[in-house]
Amino acid sequence: MFQVKDGDSIVLASESTRRVDILRSLGISFSIIPPDVDETKHRDETYREFVERISYEKARKVGKHFPDKWVIAADTIVVLKGKVLGKPKNERDAFNTLKTLGGKWHKVITGFCVLNVLQDITYCNIVETKVFMKNMTDDEIIRYIKTSEPMGKAGSYAVQGRGGYMVKEIKGSYTNVVGLPICEIAEALLSLGVLS
Repeated sequence: MFQVKDGDSIVLASESTRRVDILRSLGISFSIIPPDVDETKHRDETYREFVERISYEKARKVGKHFPDKWVIAADTIVVLKGKVLGKPKNERDAFNTLKTLGGKWHKVITGFCVLNVLQDITYCNIVETKVFMKNMTDDEIIRYIKTSEPMGKAGSYAVQGRGGYMVKEIKGSYTNVVGLPICEIAEALLSLGVLS
């Protein structure tokens, strides 16, 4: 579908299989180099500032080692009524998160960054999607948790997996909820002249 322009190459600064699969949907080749950054939120940061900063720091960290490549990085959080719902620590935590999300709208916010150190080009953006989760019985939640799918997922669910049945409505980018807003990423790569 798309081609990376001659002389350019792309690195995805992530080991997330979901992000890898989404970026592959563009039909382009890229390398995968996971970054190691501190993802602690600063006290005075808004959630949008936080995801934008973390995505920039991930891209910058990998970009330092590969200055001639186009680095793509992202960070996604789930927010309900001003509170970040991170990855569950255990099954009880996953249960409580899913019980809290039931019957409510929440936000999935992703910051992403595309940069090329050698060319001194940095493009960062934020994508926000609203998601409405159906009310679930305790038994439904327990059965879902037993699949192990909620573990390691922000908000304790995977919309692209078995957790998709719980999502009643989405306003905005579906791929953003999965972890990488591909429309906005593709637009950025095209506008920067990385893709043709």
